[in-house]
Amino acid sequence: MKKVIYSFVFLLVGIGSIQAQTAKEWLDRVEVKYTGATSYYIKFDFTHSNQGKAQKQAGELFSLKNKYNLNIDKINQIYDGKRLITIAKDDKEITISDASNTEDFLTPTKILSTYKTDYQYALDKKQTIGGATVQFIKLTPKQSNSHLKYCLLGVNTSDNQIYQYQEINKDGATTTITVKEYLENLIIHKSYFNFDANKYKPKGYVITQL
Repeated sequence: MKKVIYSFVFLLVGIGSIQAQTAKEWLDRVEVKYTGATSYYIKFDFTHSNQGKAQKQAGELFSLKNKYNLNIDKINQIYDGKRLITIAKDDKEITISDASNTEDFLTPTKILSTYKTDYQYALDKKQTIGGATVQFIKLTPKQSNSHLKYCLLGVNTSDNQIYQYQEINKDGATTTITVKEYLENLIIHKSYFNFDANKYKPKGYVITQL
């Protein structure tokens, strides 16, 4: 669950005005839009399906430049620009990692740039979903040992925002994020991206520094 979350943060960004004709042009404009964004808030649904069983959860993400605060189910994840703090409320466990030494950790900017070298990409299907026209882009990993078969990014053509992201694994499992609300250029206090261990120690949380 925690590992899956790492790979999704980069997708929860707005696109802006996009008139791209190819998948590469589209992805280039997403990267430019993200790197120029001041802050944003995204409310989303997270669904994981495997062997006919589906688990659906609600989540939200606050981002300020390269920092973010993510909440999904009982997990709160904070990136303060240097450290990745993952708080598992059910287990009362907190892990703190140096982002530069964490293979699974991918910042939005880092992920957005990986399509240039790590994926093959192409325009995919166009669908009408809930009355909206959604154009999908297919991303296929170049590495044969990837657990991913391919990914699909869908954009709502009426407002040029990311509508949905899907990961299809080689084992048949599928993970989907559907954006429900997107707000840009909010005033988000910097303290929202800080972590204070003293708030959790009296509650019995075990804190591990990796």
